[in-house]
Amino acid sequence: MGCCCSSPAGDEREPLLQSNSKPETESARQSRPAANDSDEKTGRFTARHVGVNDLDERFNDVAETFNKQQEHYETMKNKLQTVANRYKCPTNDSLTQCLKKVKEEHENCHISLEVKGYDFTLMVRSEAEIPTDLKMTKDNITELSKATKAIISVATKLQEMIDWLLKKEDSMNTQVEATDNNHQDKKRLLDNLKENLREARRAKETSPKYRKEAGNLLNEAAVLSGITP
Repeated sequence: MGCCCSSPAGDEREPLLQSNSKPETESARQSRPAANDSDEKTGRFTARHVGVNDLDERFNDVAETFNKQQEHYETMKNKLQTVANRYKCPTNDSLTQCLKKVKEEHENCHISLEVKGYDFTLMVRSEAEIPTDLKMTKDNITELSKATKAIISVATKLQEMIDWLLKKEDSMNTQVEATDNNHQDKKRLLDNLKENLREARRAKETSPKYRKEAGNLLNEAAVLSGITP
């Protein structure tokens, strides 16, 4: 299935490192919250303020993109589990088992999975009124498809954004050190930069795992629809 080899198109910003920086102010210090225990437990990326406008913007962009991808990943897992639980499937991560159980439960309906590009849909045809639980399942599969597509669509862009930041580590340290702040503030900003880079490396390692699972699910949907990936 050719669609799984590349990602849906998305706008990408040209990575240009700007040298402008502004002194650390009280309002700027409060503009970005520090990472908290809740974020660490959920795996969210909270970008910390580093005192250079361009760098703050870039780290925030990476954090926002990664967090959205993570949310879509959680939605993908939850929607598949919802369908699996509804039909008492042996495992909660198999679209194949889910479709088999759905067909067995609603044998009077003609049920199939249709794939178009990165989208897959549960098709239901019935002479009688479609049961409520089957309507819910159809909606769940649509939501599952949207989440899967969203994970894949940002994967390449996110990796490029992260790679650019990691390659500029020395330059970023220099920019933060050049800000018009006292020694204590500079130390705090450099610590924030170090933490942001640590989080960026974690996102770089985690994001491909999300992409792989989403790709596997899309390939599974393709097989179930009769398409050879």
